Amino acid sequence: MKSARRRPLDIKSDYLNVLLDVASERTRYRGSQVYETELGVSVRDLRLLRMIGTAPDISMGDLVNLCGIEKTLVSKLVSALVQRGWVQRHVGAADARQILLTLTDAGEALVLRAEPIGHEMEERFLDILSAAEIDMLRRVLLKLIAAESGSREIFDFLVTQLRESKADAAQPSSRNVR
Repeated sequence: MKSARRRPLDIKSDYLNVLLDVASERTRYRGSQVYETELGVSVRDLRLLRMIGTAPDISMGDLVNLCGIEKTLVSKLVSALVQRGWVQRHVGAADARQILLTLTDAGEALVLRAEPIGHEMEERFLDILSAAEIDMLRRVLLKLIAAESGSREIFDFLVTQLRESKADAAQPSSRNVR
């Protein structure tokens, strides 16, 4: 049976979260190819190494909260980084239940070698934007990320707003009532 040809739906297809996700995925893929070729490390591994390097003795929980990668995947990635000799785990002095992470000398050297590569890739990715646009983009993204730190409240608010708008749409408007 031949399917009927359908017209395109007249719907919004450029949601910001989708655009951000597409841009992120494309740059992450290209970045990972470069880092794997040049340094033998993925962009995700490098993200974790950078975060550990900028916050020595970071807890696993804090790393998960900062990096934007799912908890079980972070645990798996950190274990691989430890095995490769780039990260050291140790028990927290204040709380023995906490596992803290620090770069080894080899991990630090790797991050420092990756830094100029990262700067070059970011510069090339953003070369179509003006300095003012780059600054604005960075500020907007940081603002969105900061707003999401209270994500439960935002989620509850959005669900309430959606329910209210659906309820409003379901009720006949006064213009249609005679």
